[in-house]
Formats: sequence, structure tokens, C-alpha cells
Amino acid sequence: MEKAVKRRFWFGCIKKQCFSDRGINMKISSLIEKGLLIKSKSSEQEVSGSLAIAEKFIEKAKGNQKIEFFDVAFSLAYQSMFHSARTLLFKNNLKERSHSAMISAVKEIYKEKVKLKELLQTMDSYRITRHAIQYIGAGCTKEDSLEAIKDAEKLFEEIESFSAGINKNKKT
Repeated sequence: MEKAVKRRFWFGCIKKQCFSDRGINMKISSLIEKGLLIKSKSSEQEVSGSLAIAEKFIEKAKGNQKIEFFDVAFSLAYQSMFHSARTLLFKNNLKERSHSAMISAVKEIYKEKVKLKELLQTMDSYRITRHAIQYIGAGCTKEDSLEAIKDAEKLFEEIESFSAGINKNKKT
């Protein structure tokens, strides 16, 4: 039996499979050459700070969900995912100049982490929806924002546990 495909969102949270072709599967060196990523020594403070910001955005998304600002909740859930993923970029001494490049780079660096790659693919579809909400004024349903918050929590937990493992390895 075929594995069910997680629903994707695009303009107005319409259920639709949607992936950007910008930056996807480009090699990291190519992303650096194009100026979409920058090599930069990252501090542990940047790494832990980005993860802390991600956690705060989840709480803010939940708060906006309660007052029925579903589009704002969705956008904040995406921002949480962005900062969670950015943690791993920082761990590899890279900084983003493009959201899609960041997603591509993290997927490339951690390509053996299947669950992480799936969550990043979901994040990429949310990136497009967030863009429509922010720049076009598209709306979002309660269900879609709830799902985005759940996915933000999953990505945060995945990266938090993965990052803890990296830190333990460094101290040993």
C-alpha cells in the first residue's frame, strides 16, 4: 500500500502539493557561490539562541491560535520552524541569505535523517504559504494553523534532541 502523502499548503492554505524549484537540491558550494549562504563562524550562543527563539515562536503561535488569528499563528509557526532549522545551519558555520537556500542546505547536510528531511519539506511548503499570507494577505483556516503549530513542535523537538546529541559528542 502506498504511503500517505502529507498535505501541503499554498496561497490561502489550499491543500495542494507545492514545492519551490529555487534552491532545492543545489549543492551547498553552489549556494555559497550564489551568495544564498555565507560561511561564518557561529557561536554556541547563536545556536542556543536560535533554538530558544523557535520555542518562543511556538508559544506565540499558540496564543494567536487561541484568539483566532489563524494567519498570524501560521506565520509564527513557520518562523519557529525557520529558527529551529537555522540552529543546524549555525552548527555547520553557515548563515542564510535565503529561506529556501537554508532549507536546501540543511536537507543536504542532514540527508541521512529521514524524519528531519520530511519536516523540512513540509517547512518549505509552509514557507510559500507564509509568503502569501504576509505579502498577498491570504487567509488561513483554524485546522491549517493547528497543523502548522504541531509541525513546528515536531521540528523543534527533532532538532533539539539531535542538537543535544551533537553537543554530547563534542564534550566526549
